[in-house]
Amino acid sequence: NSDEITSVVETSDGGYIVGGYFESSSIDLGNGVSLSNKGNCDGMVIKYNVSGEIEWAQGIGGTNDDQINSVSETTDGGYIVGGYFSRSIDLGNGVTLSTKGDKDGMIIKYNSEGTIEWAQGIGGRYDDEITSVAETSDGGYIAGGYFHSSSIGLGNKVSLSTKGSWDGMIIKYGSSGEVEWAKGIGGTSSDRINSVAVTRDGGYIAGGYFYSSSIDLGNEVSLSVKGNQDGMIIKFEKVELPNPTVVKARGIGGTEADRILAIAETNDGGYIVGGDFTSSTIDLGNGISLTNKGYDDGMLVKYNSNE
Repeated sequence: NSDEITSVVETSDGGYIVGGYFESSSIDLGNGVSLSNKGNCDGMVIKYNVSGEIEWAQGIGGTNDDQINSVSETTDGGYIVGGYFSRSIDLGNGVTLSTKGDKDGMIIKYNSEGTIEWAQGIGGRYDDEITSVAETSDGGYIAGGYFHSSSIGLGNKVSLSTKGSWDGMIIKYGSSGEVEWAKGIGGTSSDRINSVAVTRDGGYIAGGYFYSSSIDLGNEVSLSVKGNQDGMIIKFEKVELPNPTVVKARGIGGTEADRILAIAETNDGGYIVGGDFTSSTIDLGNGISLTNKGYDDGMLVKYNSNE
């Protein structure tokens, strides 16, 4: 069976919060803590102390496939996690989620002891997924992912509608899990957001990839694909309800399939991105290029604050 860690973050107490999934019928984590699988694949959130000893763990799942893709500590000492779930799941503390389609995205808020506070399902008729979550400077939360459903009702009169087969999405929640705004990112084909991060200027940075020949991001900013699939980086500077303003975007790719999978702001105000590429070469500008040594190579790219 397959058991995998998909996200790990150091916590303010020097320990670690871990997210992922497990297919094994049970996992013994030590210190008297274990997880038992309820379906095909269950999500998991695990808290370790500074010495790597288990403090607590939560299994997240029902009778089908469920997974945690992203974990992050919050300023109240708790944790925000994102992923997807199938059918229905009992999260404990009187909180349950039920899908509207085949697979729905989800975000879950835990306190410092691993007790659930609230959860939100994100989905429509088909497959939808949250790939990345983070706390925002106002005490709310930002979530990134993608959706296949033609439309998704997020509550509070906020909804998303696809422009193509799959669209990326960014959703902003308040501190109690109420949706504030959402933005779909896509063209006529398949496009996806894999990672979101909060920037020190109060905006957001997002990374992913796009198949669509072109994507109109608003504010006279657009992207055009160079190959089969290009990575993308999008910077949102101002958050003006209900639509955040895109101030710049960059496509990353050659003649084949290339993706951005992770993104973060750096201490100098720039950005670091990670992903993979199958193109034989990628011209990144500024006299820098990448050359593929095999079929699918990893890439790490550093940009300054002006890129």
